[in-house]
Amino acid sequence: MKSVKQLTDVANDAATCDYCGLPLSGSTPQDESSYCCFGCRFAAGISAQPEMSANPMGPATALGFSVFFTMNVVMLTMSLWSYAAQPQTAFEEALAAFLRYGAMAFSLPVLLLLGRPLVSHALTGLRRGLFTTDLLLATGVIAAFAVSIVSTLRGVGHVYYEVGCVILVLVTIGRWMEAAGRSQASTALDQLERLVPATVRLRESGVDIVTPREQISVGQHLHVIAGERIPVDGRVVNGHGVVDEQFFTGESTPVEKRSGDPLLGGSLNLDGDLLIEVTAHPNAGALGRLVNAVRAARLSKGHYQLLSDAWSQCVFPIISAIALVAFIYHGIKVDWDYGLLTALSVVLIACPCALALATPLAVWVALGTAAKKGVLVRSGSALETLAGIHAIRWDKTGTLTTGKPSVLKLNCEDSADRVSIEQIAASITEASNHVFSLAIREFLVGVDPLDASVNVQTVPGRGLRTSLDNGQIVLLGAIRWMNDCGLAWGPNLSRIMNDPATSDCPMTAIGYNGRVQGLFLLEETIRPEAFEALQDCQHLGLDQAVLTGDRAARAAGLAKIFGIPVSAELLPQDKLTAIRSAHEQFGSVAMVGDGLNDAPALAGSDIGIALGCGADVSRDSAGVCLLSSDLRLIPWTYEFSRRTVRTIRTNLAWSFGYNSIGVILAACGQLHPAVAAVLMVVSSLMVLGNSLRLSADGPFAPWETYNSNGPGSVTEATLNAMTPKEATS
Repeated sequence: MKSVKQLTDVANDAATCDYCGLPLSGSTPQDESSYCCFGCRFAAGISAQPEMSANPMGPATALGFSVFFTMNVVMLTMSLWSYAAQPQTAFEEALAAFLRYGAMAFSLPVLLLLGRPLVSHALTGLRRGLFTTDLLLATGVIAAFAVSIVSTLRGVGHVYYEVGCVILVLVTIGRWMEAAGRSQASTALDQLERLVPATVRLRESGVDIVTPREQISVGQHLHVIAGERIPVDGRVVNGHGVVDEQFFTGESTPVEKRSGDPLLGGSLNLDGDLLIEVTAHPNAGALGRLVNAVRAARLSKGHYQLLSDAWSQCVFPIISAIALVAFIYHGIKVDWDYGLLTALSVVLIACPCALALATPLAVWVALGTAAKKGVLVRSGSALETLAGIHAIRWDKTGTLTTGKPSVLKLNCEDSADRVSIEQIAASITEASNHVFSLAIREFLVGVDPLDASVNVQTVPGRGLRTSLDNGQIVLLGAIRWMNDCGLAWGPNLSRIMNDPATSDCPMTAIGYNGRVQGLFLLEETIRPEAFEALQDCQHLGLDQAVLTGDRAARAAGLAKIFGIPVSAELLPQDKLTAIRSAHEQFGSVAMVGDGLNDAPALAGSDIGIALGCGADVSRDSAGVCLLSSDLRLIPWTYEFSRRTVRTIRTNLAWSFGYNSIGVILAACGQLHPAVAAVLMVVSSLMVLGNSLRLSADGPFAPWETYNSNGPGSVTEATLNAMTPKEATS
């Protein structure tokens, strides 16, 4: 699997539509604007045109004039067919000529205003080596106008000006609507990018200068006040504040930040005035890496998209052949004018716009929606793979548990010594950041440590050693270390050591005066949402098991707690073997881990899911990364991936079936070109609407929780409405 950096490089190098952002096929010059279809080119021209543009003939104006001219062409053509279709007198011949030339005069502006851009885009596709749907449309429309002009100049034969004009107007409006809909697929990504402000307060010589965010560089200092979002990754240089990092870490409790503490771009400064030093380029921080990763994921193609792309490339020669056969058949059997209309209908109804949109649009919307919920999916292929899993394997430490132990109880050999044991332990653990030391220190909150300073020595793999002012040696650490140092065990602690009820608990001993004085019993903290996540996965029909390197006795207890099998004492390679065994038994299997020590199992599974990637979305072993560590996101992501694949299949079935039936009717002469143009637009809008449904909120939405107005929550809108005094209170 490619790393995020590699995928980002691909994303930067790959050509994408300048309007909707969809990837372009073929080679594209770097120095010119590129659009995936005529509709995006048209929509981009409208959105970029100022209200008082110097250009009087912008896209919107061109469409308005074209509609006006088309109405006149339709009126003149109807008059021609009603009064002078078969002229018998000199007056009728003159009237027919007048109506033909009038229709031609009104239709030529439509051809120039709407047909010329269509032909231009079709030729652009040809230069990239592509036979696009625009080429099919342009060919049919030009043929209709060419026949009509020849008939007008000759004074005999049918004219199809109204057909060509109506097709150009309908196709332009339809493509415009499609392009606007496709641009909605980037809405979620745009919301992520808007987490950071466009301008920042750059501190120079003690003065704040408002500067565009993109212009700042590493090492500069920025001023962030209460209620504002941190614009870039950095560290606190001066000040003290409370920052909400829930989107990245999943922790709902705001974090205090002091001088030297790191900050994540996109997090919200709830309280305090901060001066920060920029440590990463605006697009290279945690949020920037997330956005780039989602963009890169959109460029990769899964099975369904490759299938639709392959069929779309086959459409041009197949439909061209069918249209040619229909033209010749109906031309010989009926007349050549009827054959031309039939061929034009085939070209219009077969236009595979809906088929081309079926997969990429659904994937784009899904990836953006997942990112909005706090889930980074590496690619459309990963999304498809996740939807097909039948089993899931969980890591324990750091996944189902927080990886942060807590002290269950302190047992003392002599209860009269409890106060002194707590004071000594509080003093020793102040000098260590080991997870057990942190747990003991948290357990002893409120205990006054010894007044005398202690010199603590860390013994790797053993524990902590110190010498008190009276020369007494104190050891705090592993039980084996106590035994190796010859410390004696009293009857009370020996009984606890051998008690089956506590034998599977991690233990840390404290000893001095030649014997072990106390025993801290620790336990892992199970994530509160773990039980809900496991239950949801069970309801979804997934086979589950836990893979851990912990002791068998502890695993047996966890199996009772979780209600699923727990395999214990596994090395990383053993976990990989267990994954392969599950794959042989159940088929596709997912592995859930913390993304650090579970890399082999994550990489060896069909789809790896890593937790806690908020500050580091570049973990390469997983196909899915959760920005937080909320396990409820896993069943949500699985169900959402299934929903996405169902949407893709529905889109493909609809597009293929709809177009196939339409081609048959058109080839049999049962479909007028104008009706075919309308049906083509309807097909694309059906696929568009079905895909955009994926942007609707799912059953679990941590992003909305993050931005909710629930009790105790503070939203950006609320802060913006506050006075400066209220915002900092």
